[in-house]
Amino acid sequence: MSEAIHVVTIFNFEPEPRYQALMTMFLDRVLLHGAERITILYEQHRPQLDGRFARHSKIELRQGRRVDVGHPHHNLSFKLPNLAAIDEPFLFLDADMAVLADLHPLWALRNDKPWIGVDHTWVVSDPRTHREPFLNSGLQLVGDPDFYDLQKILAVQEAAAPLRLGHRIPKDVMFACPGTDQAVLFRYFRHLGYDYTHPAVGPAWNCCAAEVELSHDGADWHGRLRGNTDIEAKIVHYWNPFKPWAINCPLYASYLRAYSVSEGS
Repeated sequence: MSEAIHVVTIFNFEPEPRYQALMTMFLDRVLLHGAERITILYEQHRPQLDGRFARHSKIELRQGRRVDVGHPHHNLSFKLPNLAAIDEPFLFLDADMAVLADLHPLWALRNDKPWIGVDHTWVVSDPRTHREPFLNSGLQLVGDPDFYDLQKILAVQEAAAPLRLGHRIPKDVMFACPGTDQAVLFRYFRHLGYDYTHPAVGPAWNCCAAEVELSHDGADWHGRLRGNTDIEAKIVHYWNPFKPWAINCPLYASYLRAYSVSEGS
């Protein structure tokens, strides 16, 4: 079993300055904080990596394939099956994340549980989060790839809410919580009675960008949760509708300048 920190992400956007800057920020931050291997999965649009990343020995571009799971959403038909197909331990991070802390302590926990995740942050301005805790699949620490069994996951989902194209199935039946792949995983874990959380992997590892106050000390960027300065953000997550260009993120702006594009464009 490799000890190298293996980060996996998915990037399937058309070459466009805002997303190019997002990918540059992602890669720069994970390499800075310990990633020793990076696998970028894509479906249609092979990522056009910039500068030093284009031929980086630690970065692999790997074309994945879409799988018919009965529902067309990208996160279900591409993200879920391609992550479940990986046959070695890995740390999945959404490409719209910025890492602010050393990844080694997180990676060291991979053998504690077969699959570790973090619950969704409660965000005041996002009503979707105003409910009992539920999974945010933007971070997945997978220590036992065999536990990530696509057929078993889909079997539980099929039994609870048939995945059938052409049928109007209410979302509260189709998915166990907001989201698609994370809702299917959440239902699967509840079915197993499996607790995917870890006491050492709290919300700081998957912070909504809207809840983080960023600062730069002259050497690097740091973040604190708004209203709770005791919690230092370790990973900032720019999920919709909090993409970095929508919230004028200063960290992202420092990367965007290289593309001569303003955040609001």
